[in-house]
Amino acid sequence: MSASSTTQHQANQSTTLHDQRHQYSASLTTAAAAIASFLVGMDVLIVNVALPAIAADLGGDMASRQWMVDGYSLLFAVLLLFAGNLADRWGAKRVFIAGAMLFGAASVFSTFAWSMAVLIVGRCLLGVASALILPASMSLINESNPDPRRRAWALAMWGAGGASASAVGPLLGGLLTPIHWSLVFAINIPFCLLILAFAARIAPSPRRVTRFDGLGQTLALLGLTMFVAGVIEVGSLGFSSPITVGLLVGGVIVLGLFVYSQSRVSVPMMPLELFRVRGMQVALMIGFVMIFNWYGMVFIATMFLQDGLGMSAFTAGLVFVPSAFVTMFGNMYGGRLIAARGSKWSITLGLSIMIVGFMLELLCPAPIPVWVLACGLSIVGFGAAITTPAAAGVVLASVDATQAGIASAMFNTFRQVGGALGVAVFGVIAAFVPSLTLALSVVFLASAVLLVLVLVYELVRWRG
Repeated sequence: MSASSTTQHQANQSTTLHDQRHQYSASLTTAAAAIASFLVGMDVLIVNVALPAIAADLGGDMASRQWMVDGYSLLFAVLLLFAGNLADRWGAKRVFIAGAMLFGAASVFSTFAWSMAVLIVGRCLLGVASALILPASMSLINESNPDPRRRAWALAMWGAGGASASAVGPLLGGLLTPIHWSLVFAINIPFCLLILAFAARIAPSPRRVTRFDGLGQTLALLGLTMFVAGVIEVGSLGFSSPITVGLLVGGVIVLGLFVYSQSRVSVPMMPLELFRVRGMQVALMIGFVMIFNWYGMVFIATMFLQDGLGMSAFTAGLVFVPSAFVTMFGNMYGGRLIAARGSKWSITLGLSIMIVGFMLELLCPAPIPVWVLACGLSIVGFGAAITTPAAAGVVLASVDATQAGIASAMFNTFRQVGGALGVAVFGVIAAFVPSLTLALSVVFLASAVLLVLVLVYELVRWRG
């Protein structure tokens, strides 16, 4: 063999080895991101089934139950934009690992909580950790999968983690709560260790020099907290209470100041120009409404099953089993669908399926049978499993690679704000209507109407 042939052979071997290492790192990245997406999604909903047991042990009214869910969702939502900025500055891998470590520590703290107030603090810490994890996980997928087809598959796996957790969370809560409610937090710890084991072996992330918008972060945190607190307290204090009015009006004013500040600072935490991108407009609207409906529905449904029908936590969790398997299948199918037909077509199909699921439950005569509720959840979950990775793909495809972190954070911020408001709004409805059966019907009707409006908006906006 000549010297030139030997050199070429060595170069080919080096290239092959480099490609294998890159593929191995990309696979680990996808696995770590999918597990993290599952963990973050599971912790939103696993607590729902355990709420009656927690309230019986630690005390608490409807508002306390709502804060158990929204303390997590609210901090999660408010800090996502900051976390996206941090992922760009420090590198997505560093932020991802830091978030997983905090998640594990907060889970230990929550496991040994001795009062409702302490447990709500633990839930808030879990929300902070989730905010660090989620946008970093999307950025890691984007970094490790430059090929669009492979990125679509990786996003499908990431979406499968989050979507399946929405169904598996209540099931695990039902299995663990009869032993002791603290186990719904302890179950997070092995997942955190697995994420850290994978993350330690993935490729380093690039770091970008960016500035931090401290004023914007402060206004966003204060404004959203006041507004969501005002909605929650409507159920306890009523619409006419000075406290409720003050929180709602103050929240709107502060959020208005936040938007104004974003147009004035040189490096905003939420760049307003991204709202002019057509794909971002559609994806943000879809993300908000989908999670608003889903979190609100699961919150009311678990109350209906336990408080309304008298089911145990375990039996109530079993109602969500079919949707867990259907959702996981939907994400696998959704990845192929996106690759074959594109994100726009997949989003239209997914939204349409979700509308069918809500209408099926709405049109069923009250009281709704448990099997119909399980079927409706499965149909809605299947539609969401198709829609979520497609919407995430639209976000990443709509912006420059240097803005992937902040765009991902904006997408997930709108999702989590929608979830926090969904629990707050539907919790208030449950407090005012005469029965949980009627509250569930209101949830189905509102969800179907909102999704129809989003579907029309999506079709008109893209056609325009």
